[in-house]
Amino acid sequence: MFNKDYEVYKDEKGKDNRWLFLNREGKAWSDKSRIDLENYVREDEENPKKGEVLWTAKYDEQPDYKQAYESDSSSDGFSSDGFKPQRRYFKMNFRMETKATIKSVKYKGLKYKIKVKAKGVATRIVRKSHVKDEETGEVREVTTFTDNEYVKKISYKVKDDETGDTVDKFKIKGLTKNELKWKCGAFKATKEGGFFFPGPTEVTTEGPVDPGFCLIMAHICATEFSPDEIKRDFKPKWWDCPGYTED
Repeated sequence: MFNKDYEVYKDEKGKDNRWLFLNREGKAWSDKSRIDLENYVREDEENPKKGEVLWTAKYDEQPDYKQAYESDSSSDGFSSDGFKPQRRYFKMNFRMETKATIKSVKYKGLKYKIKVKAKGVATRIVRKSHVKDEETGEVREVTTFTDNEYVKKISYKVKDDETGDTVDKFKIKGLTKNELKWKCGAFKATKEGGFFFPGPTEVTTEGPVDPGFCLIMAHICATEFSPDEIKRDFKPKWWDCPGYTED
């Protein structure tokens, strides 16, 4: 996880429309790692590029992945003296949970706990081929892998840190399309381009909620807690899968 810094624009992207700045601080999962939402009021002589921090988000723990497995083996059904492919198919269901804290810095008192849960599927096809050199008669073994990961569902829960009350619960939409959507009581957000060609995240604040909270919450949903980042952080342990073999 942990993406680069981002600029927030009031309307269309342009230097004159810069409004706020999302500044990543520290290394991933270190005690100092966080994301600050800053304005462009920069009056600190020791940190001339640092604006006033309005809100900050800190990740409370590394993502925790649970894995469960299914397996099957089959042959592609082709056979010849020179090429004999074999195929094994493995499937893994996984769950992810992680937490973050978002709090107001400029105006003290507001603090929220964010809990994120995700479900997904990973698949691996192991293909083993024996290729015969027609000139020398030597047989060479070749093993190839086809891996895919899919995030099926992501849910978010926001709690008031002081009272423990659940403020909001919502889910991501558009996982199978080229547009991702989030909608809750505080904001609506859209990110076009799907997983492979992500565009800018457009955020519309809702109701009497501090826009700073809306922006930093939408930001971590669309970046650190997005489907693409969840897949990137997931490391399948295929050797723990019952019956798994590359032979």
